[in-house]
Amino acid sequence: MQTATINGDLTSMGFKSPMAKNGMSVAVGVERRTEDMDLSTDTAFTTGDLAGQGGPTIGVGGKYSVSDAFAEMRLPLVEKRPMVEQLNLSGSYRRSNYSTGKNTDTYGVGLEWSPVKSVKFRGSYQQASRAANVIELYAAQSLGLYDNDADPCAGSTPSATAVQCARTGVTAAQYGKVIDSPAGQYNYISGGNPNLNPETSNSYTLGVVLNPVKDLNITLDAFNMKVKNTISSVGPTVILQQCLETGNPVFCNAIHRDKLGTLWATNDAYITATGSNLGQLQTQGVDVGADYGMGLGAMGRLDVSFLGTMLKSFVVNDLPGLASYDCAGLFGSTCGTPLPEWRHKLRGTWTTPWNVSVAATWRHIDSVGLDSATSQARLTGSTSSQVKTLAARDYLDLAASYNVTKNITARVAINNVLDKDPPLRTNGSGLVNGNTYPVVYDAEGRRFSFNLSAKF
Repeated sequence: MQTATINGDLTSMGFKSPMAKNGMSVAVGVERRTEDMDLSTDTAFTTGDLAGQGGPTIGVGGKYSVSDAFAEMRLPLVEKRPMVEQLNLSGSYRRSNYSTGKNTDTYGVGLEWSPVKSVKFRGSYQQASRAANVIELYAAQSLGLYDNDADPCAGSTPSATAVQCARTGVTAAQYGKVIDSPAGQYNYISGGNPNLNPETSNSYTLGVVLNPVKDLNITLDAFNMKVKNTISSVGPTVILQQCLETGNPVFCNAIHRDKLGTLWATNDAYITATGSNLGQLQTQGVDVGADYGMGLGAMGRLDVSFLGTMLKSFVVNDLPGLASYDCAGLFGSTCGTPLPEWRHKLRGTWTTPWNVSVAATWRHIDSVGLDSATSQARLTGSTSSQVKTLAARDYLDLAASYNVTKNITARVAINNVLDKDPPLRTNGSGLVNGNTYPVVYDAEGRRFSFNLSAKF
């Protein structure tokens, strides 16, 4: 990655508000980077012959480059006026050009207002983007089989009408004469999609920062984020059903029948179920933070910090025309990784006068429920899982550091001191490993670490 930046204060050049002492500060730059991946699997992995492998692991490789140009600015509008201790405007912009032919614009604007020194209100609007990664773009496409009870357009008396079947590619001459798969298996293509568009998001934040007493800061920020064109894969049965019911070309164009009108008899018959930009999601919540420091005289100093997030909603609309569903406080086959409605981290650090610092951290993750056990129409259903709730988890971490000399520091840490086991589930989906979610919970129990660093 190559980056070049220029920044500076433009006050002396006259770029300032007449009601402020300080002027505009800016930063501009360019950047170029390359995303590259090459996973080569041997024959055993490619054919899925290893015990417990669960299926073939196909190699994937590809790369793309990105050229960026960006700029940021901060401008004090008003300073030291009645009811306006400070009023600041900030802005940012980034243009990204991808070698895949996709371009994105990321930008934001923010405003901060302090009527008095101890109170600050802040708000922002941001548009962000995420381009597809190498796997989403270049994962090998392959022809495979999917199960279905029957092709609704096959047989002498199809369950779908002639008009519906025509949407899937069945001609008037073929209707009522298409041979169905005797095994109930049909062709589909899975893998990456090099034509994926970037995801885009629009987010709003509104918050307040309070400094009621010396060394105490309290923050409260509400957020509302909406992501469009989310990258995901839609199952072939869903594609077929949505084409029959809605005629939406997004689904119907993915269905390819062979000259016999089937979805299974030849390699020309298949449903394309690679990645696509079909969905959107919206999430709302509140971030709460606080930090306080106090001197302990001859005993050093104590600092305490708190950071928590209350998740109000996480609404997913994965397919056009279908009902959305809210995954806040849930986990499971559809919602995937647990999304607790509340989680926080409380940390206390004692800095002693003897070149030693000691810290304790309390991590809390709220309980979550199984998505299929809810009453939401898109989520409810039967499940063989006996685990309907993953209980809350609380972890205690300890850490200490010692300045051996001016340039040498030793650190030791114990995470999950009480050796709490993670909550377990059956029939896992999403980022599940060992019947739990390692990206959320401590899956390895108590862990020790030691670090020695030196500065030269």
